[in-house]
Amino acid sequence: MQKRVTQRDVAARAGVSQAAVSRVMAEHGYVAEDVRARIMDAAAALGYRPDPVARTLITGRSNIVAVVVGNVVNPFFPVALSALTEALRQEDREVLLFNAAPGQNIDDLIPGVLRYKVAGIIVMTVALGSRAAELCAEAGVPYVLFHRYAEQGGAFAVACDSGAGGREAARHLVATGCRTMAYVGGLEDSSPNRDRANGFIAGLREAGLAPVEQLNGAFTYDWGREATNGLLYRHPDLDAVFCGDDAIACGVVDALRYDLGRKVPDEVSVIGFDDVPQANWAAYRLTTVRQPLEAMIAQTLTLLNHPEDEARRLHLLPGEMIIRATTRR
Repeated sequence: MQKRVTQRDVAARAGVSQAAVSRVMAEHGYVAEDVRARIMDAAAALGYRPDPVARTLITGRSNIVAVVVGNVVNPFFPVALSALTEALRQEDREVLLFNAAPGQNIDDLIPGVLRYKVAGIIVMTVALGSRAAELCAEAGVPYVLFHRYAEQGGAFAVACDSGAGGREAARHLVATGCRTMAYVGGLEDSSPNRDRANGFIAGLREAGLAPVEQLNGAFTYDWGREATNGLLYRHPDLDAVFCGDDAIACGVVDALRYDLGRKVPDEVSVIGFDDVPQANWAAYRLTTVRQPLEAMIAQTLTLLNHPEDEARRLHLLPGEMIIRATTRR
C-alpha cells in the first residue's frame, strides 16, 4: 500500500516549516508568495491532497455543503439533486445529504446539520419552520431554500416563478379554445403549489373565466389518476386540466386515455409543470412549464458563496412554456 503523503513530506521537499504548509493548505494566515509557490509545487509533485477533517479542525469550517431533502420520489428532485451536486463539485465542494423523515420539520434538523461544521445548507423538500434561518445566521452558515420559499423566517430562497408559469398555462389553454378547466395540484400548503394555482386562476380571470374545481392532494402520479376520475364524473364537459407538476399530469393523461376513454388533447388538454425527463417520453409528450434549473442552481451557489452581497431574500426566476402533444395548437 502506497504511503500517504503528509504535510511534513511537503514541508521537507519545499524546504519550509510544516506550519507554513498548514497555513497555505488552510488558506489562513500570511505566507510569502515565493514560499507559497514552492509549497504548491512540492504538493503537486508529491500528489498531496489536503485532509478535509484536519482542515475543519483548523478553520472551524469545512468545504462541505449540506443538502436537506424529504421527498426524493418525485421525479423532479433526483434530477435537481444530481445537477446541484455536480455544480457543487465543480466548485470543489463536498456534498453531505440529509434525508428528512416524513413530517420532520427543518427546525428540528438544523442543529444536527450544524454539528458537521458545514460551509452552507441548501433545503429542497422539507417541511419549513420559522427558526432555521435564525439558527444558521447565529452559526454564520449560509442557508438557502431551493425550489420553494417561506413567508416568514428571513431565509434566502431561489425558485421558479410558479405564479407566472400558472398564468402562462391558463393563457395557452384559453388561446387554444379551452373553456371548462380545472387545477389538480399537490400539497396545499407548499409555496410552488399555491403559486401555480393562484397564477392559473389569475390567468383564467383575465379571460373572464374561472376553474370549475381546484383539487389539492399530493405530487404523485397516483393522485393525478385518482383526481381525474372524480373530476370527469362531476364535470363530463371538462376540456382542460392544469397540473401542479409532471407526475400529476402523467396520471391525469393516463386516467383520461385508459380509464375514461377520452382523447388527449382533442377532447381534454393537459399541462404539467417542471419538464422532468418523463414529460418528453413518447407515451406522454407532455406540454409543461420548464423550471430554469441551471439558472436556479447558479443563483443558489451565488447566495451560498456571497450572502453578504445579496439584500434581496427571494429570487424568482422565469420558467418556459414547452408545447408538446397534450394541448391543442
